[in-house]
Amino acid sequence: TLVNESLLKQCPNLKIVITATSGFDHIDWRACENRKVIAAHCPQANAASAAELTLSLMLAFARNLLGAAKNVSEGEWRTHLARPQGLEGQTLGIVGLGRIGQRVAKFAKPLGMNLLAHDPYVEPEVFEALGATPLGYTELLRSADVISFHVPLTKQTKHLLNHQSFGEMQRHAWFVNTCRGPIVNENDLLEALDNATIAGGAMDVIEREPPQKANRLLGHPRCLLTPHIGAYTVSAWAKASIEATEKLRAFTKGEPLSDTLPLAVAWFDKT
Repeated sequence: TLVNESLLKQCPNLKIVITATSGFDHIDWRACENRKVIAAHCPQANAASAAELTLSLMLAFARNLLGAAKNVSEGEWRTHLARPQGLEGQTLGIVGLGRIGQRVAKFAKPLGMNLLAHDPYVEPEVFEALGATPLGYTELLRSADVISFHVPLTKQTKHLLNHQSFGEMQRHAWFVNTCRGPIVNENDLLEALDNATIAGGAMDVIEREPPQKANRLLGHPRCLLTPHIGAYTVSAWAKASIEATEKLRAFTKGEPLSDTLPLAVAWFDKT
């Protein structure tokens, strides 16, 4: 649901908007702020399920599980099946070391992966506790075998992955995106996949959802897509409902609210 100026004009008595999601790019928080409408999101609810999906995509891509399943369904038994690399000993670069990124780091460490991370808003102690080496964004792109993105969609992060970014990555490297589709420039991605500039991408989100049938990412041999299911679990939906309800209860009692959007957005989007 788009909460924009058009919607707000139709709700002159509106006092508060709560989205039962961690993402907030569908809310015009400046318009809300101008109309003195409190806007809040629920970033805690889906952290576990989004991190689980990230790990699932990493394992599925690294072990070529879709290719293996297709091999069997076509009556083969490893015939012409490419031998995958796996994850042990690989270097994982995490872009965005917040709630989800930290969970992914904790999942990856027991798998024997080396950890790099980029997040200019996280204290050094967090990197140290996770055993992750802090790097600049470009340096991380150049150093990681697998890169996982966990950032909100803002002016700064839109098309964060683009032609230049893919050119910085190693040719055997690939990425995982479970945050927001528009952080990836899909035209640049298709060029990178077609030219084997990178090994591939595993994505739960794309720029236009659902995708048009003509979208060449669908069925691309170097691309693994799932239909935006990061928070699509029974427990995550229940947690989001409870978190949103608790925020509404706090508002009615005049208590301070956490995760209000002007504060949250300002943290990520210095505009």
